[in-house]
Amino acid sequence: MKKDHTLKILTAVVALLLLGSCKKLIDVGPSKTELLSTTVFKDSATVQSTLAGLYESFAPQTGSYRNSISTILAVSADELQYNGNDFDAFTNNAILSTDGNAAAIWEDSYKTIYVANAILEGLTGGEGISQRLKNQASAEARFIRAFCYFYLVNVYGDVPLVLGTDVSKNTNMARIPAAEVYNQIIEDLKFAQANLLSDYSVSNGSRTRANKSVATAMLARVCLYNRNWAEAEAQASSIINNSSDFSLTENLNDVFSPSSSEAIWQLYNDNSGYTWYATEVLPNPVTQIPSYFMTPSLLGAFEAGDKRKTAWTGMTNYNGTAYTYPFKYKSLTTGADTEYYTILRLPEQYLIRAEARAQQNNVQGAATDLSTVRSRAGLENSLAKTKDAMLLAIEQERRIELNSEWGHRWLDLKRTGRINIVMSATKTSWKPSAELFPIPNAQRTLNRSLSQNPGYN
Repeated sequence: MKKDHTLKILTAVVALLLLGSCKKLIDVGPSKTELLSTTVFKDSATVQSTLAGLYESFAPQTGSYRNSISTILAVSADELQYNGNDFDAFTNNAILSTDGNAAAIWEDSYKTIYVANAILEGLTGGEGISQRLKNQASAEARFIRAFCYFYLVNVYGDVPLVLGTDVSKNTNMARIPAAEVYNQIIEDLKFAQANLLSDYSVSNGSRTRANKSVATAMLARVCLYNRNWAEAEAQASSIINNSSDFSLTENLNDVFSPSSSEAIWQLYNDNSGYTWYATEVLPNPVTQIPSYFMTPSLLGAFEAGDKRKTAWTGMTNYNGTAYTYPFKYKSLTTGADTEYYTILRLPEQYLIRAEARAQQNNVQGAATDLSTVRSRAGLENSLAKTKDAMLLAIEQERRIELNSEWGHRWLDLKRTGRINIVMSATKTSWKPSAELFPIPNAQRTLNRSLSQNPGYN
């Protein structure tokens, strides 16, 4: 499906917002205390084009939310290796506080949060706009804000909770406990869930803008991370039971296509017509050397007969060395648009519900969900019969189904408390403090209220 033409509109308002951010919290300072006034939103067209700009600020083609959250978190875990030494710090879990790649997630997230906050402030007194549109726009802004904060708290731990654009308030904002940030994430997601449309009509049928299902799927994940098992099961069930919109894609090569029935939220490509992630992980068309290749640990985790190994891994040989690389995204064809970078998809919801059920001692219910995902991969039912065995089986299934996607493996090991056991068995350089990235040194220089994570100078 072709791009909605509104996504090509970047108004002067959005351009101004992209120049701004929270001074001394992000190293891009605005020229005014408030960059977005209530006079900005005079009609629905302005609101819609500004929302389009929010998505552009969230995921520019070369930003963290297009590739590096997937790649550097996979390298930090036990999934991928980089073919070179540029990311040795992540491989060895010895990141410096001056590392630009680690800092990019922080900077990209807070820039987007600033734009979302500015939109929310601009909507407060906007005239000539229906309440329904105000609610929808507020819901999209709050969803994107929640999504960014989810990655901030999981990558860095405690972070500043910035909910406005007033520089005088944001300049020296300190970190607050991650639990408090999660409270805001949940509040934002519930508001989004209540106010977003149920269908994808706002993006002309493509699954590239947040709607009720997108907010619900993310809320299910957040509830799982917060160990609210019953709510995680309920939220995931509402997606799974929505068979008119979502179903597992039997052809594994179609999972990441724009027409995929299991896609819940995807990102448009730019005018190139292919995903930036593919340019990062597929072999160089000239040298045939992949930048990233799978670790022996990940390759060894695939079971015999798993169709995903055939469909989602590629192999190339260079100077006698064989490299197996991620092959979920396959296209580098200019203008093809055969794939969209997929953020949320249905199998994760089955695995969320399986884990939530197992944690509530419903091992049989967990087995049913787990078998649904395994069956699509051509695998037999799990033999796990106890709660502990089932949880390990689900961890294994998440490792394979969601491999190299959105940092799932790294975040799963952290939230389940298994990261030290797993990583110390894989990497001799592992130390427990490495489970959090350092607070970027440049940000601490600008904002003296920012403390550093343990283990970093």
